[in-house]
Amino acid sequence: MKILIIGGGAIGCLLSARLGEAGHDITLLDRPQAAALLRAGGVRLVEADGRTLAPPVQVEATPADALGRGPFDLAVLAVKAFDSAAAVEPLRPLFPAATPILSVQNGVGNETMLADLLPGPVLAGSLTTPVEVLGPGQVRVARASHRFAVAPWRGAGRPEQVAALFGGAGFTVQTFANGPALKWTKLLMNMLANAQPAILGYTPAQVFAQPALGNLEVRAWREALAVMQAQGIAPVPLAGYPMALIGALVRRLPVGLVRPFMARFIVGGRGSKAPSLVYDLQPRPRGRSEVSWLNGAVAAKGRELGLSTPVNGAFTQILLDLVEGRAAIDRWRGEPQRLLAAVEEAGG
Repeated sequence: MKILIIGGGAIGCLLSARLGEAGHDITLLDRPQAAALLRAGGVRLVEADGRTLAPPVQVEATPADALGRGPFDLAVLAVKAFDSAAAVEPLRPLFPAATPILSVQNGVGNETMLADLLPGPVLAGSLTTPVEVLGPGQVRVARASHRFAVAPWRGAGRPEQVAALFGGAGFTVQTFANGPALKWTKLLMNMLANAQPAILGYTPAQVFAQPALGNLEVRAWREALAVMQAQGIAPVPLAGYPMALIGALVRRLPVGLVRPFMARFIVGGRGSKAPSLVYDLQPRPRGRSEVSWLNGAVAAKGRELGLSTPVNGAFTQILLDLVEGRAAIDRWRGEPQRLLAAVEEAGG
């Protein structure tokens, strides 16, 4: 298959290497400066078992040059959520209506944006492979868990064909019928012990070592589950986890019973990779954060539905203040009591 991958970060390089190694014709589109680095060093993936994949990948720096290598059987959007609109907007005049586009991004809202900007079929995707960036085009799998899930979002996007594509590249694949259910379930997994490590400078294990902070993680999930329920969205069994059962237990069991379970779930699930929101603050603030598509999506939908989401709201506001320069990082590092007070002030 001919595949266009938009974004040469960790996930874009992971997919370029895996799909290219499986024999597919890969075009990787990135910004001019990033594309120059990718061309110079190539795309290289170090697997968890030490194997290195370095298949040929055609790197392009402009949408016109990339789409000139088409037509493509599939386009994959693999940029950070805050870069989605900027990455897709230049494609609008050129993107063929027959080409399906798949979002493999974290958070809620990317597929809606794609459906608004592009004419073709839209697919929702989920990857649960923790991957670390070693350098431009050079990535390493942090834990051997190549799992992929796909669901239709709009139009005839052929999710079964996409599932077969990823299965042939060595992924364990699931196909779901409901795109929003897939992405909201993945949001539950992504948001767990993510914002607090970024704010406090803690590891997930350190967060759960303090019961009061672990309780905030339980409460944040309960808010998200309530927002999902109000939309008529049930968790799906993503990546081998019975998420509907887990969600029911999180909502009904005492916090003291839920907290240690959640700690084992997340500390063992990410391998050595730091939570994603930590990278929004390191090595320097970039002025943007995916928190708006994670905890922020819960808070925003909660406001729309008239539901209280003080924990997710506080996490979102603090992180946005940090990345946008309204607050100093040192003010929050190692200050759990300040964070607990902020949540209470937000109505928690």
